[in-house]
Amino acid sequence: MFIYTFLVHNLPGAAIPALKFSRADSTSFKTMVRRAARADAGSILELVSQYAAQGLMLPRTLEQIASRIENYVVVADAGGRVIACAALEEYSPSLAEVSSVAVAPSHHGQGLGSQVVLGVERLARARDIEELFALSLTDHFFLSLSYKPTPIARYPEKLARYDTLSKSGVEIVPKRCFQKTLGKAWSAPRLVEQVVTPSRRKRRVG
Repeated sequence: MFIYTFLVHNLPGAAIPALKFSRADSTSFKTMVRRAARADAGSILELVSQYAAQGLMLPRTLEQIASRIENYVVVADAGGRVIACAALEEYSPSLAEVSSVAVAPSHHGQGLGSQVVLGVERLARARDIEELFALSLTDHFFLSLSYKPTPIARYPEKLARYDTLSKSGVEIVPKRCFQKTLGKAWSAPRLVEQVVTPSRRKRRVG
């Protein structure tokens, strides 16, 4: 079970978000999908570094993550510990990459990777981004989320970034490329402040 809580259509650093929404399916939740906070930067680094050390993901520094923390979506467990993450890497007003998808090894197989990717998609829609792409070593994950295979040559911006990293000594592992068009039409989740019982819910709009 998941609880969603996002701030959408709000600029980084804005004092009052335009829309806050949550979705809850039970009175006692196990995990929460939410926008990352600055305090999460260290936990995100720990997650990403596990896979970067294996050559499965590009390395990130704490400074890089902290400076772009508004682009991250995380899953936190009941104790507040970050156990999954993903990021939105913007290339233009209409194009972005789903990157840094990482799940703690102890929580594999629970659908957390899908949840953070869906969270990044919500964030992209809130920013009016129309097209997403992602790179993966396997086909199943992004295909299951309605992404379609596409040549990486379609994204010269990504190739240029790879070239820069390669020249700096970072080893680039070839990955398959997937694309998804978000479009303009979407419905925001039902606004929920708190779940009291399965049949009684307090709602707040604003």
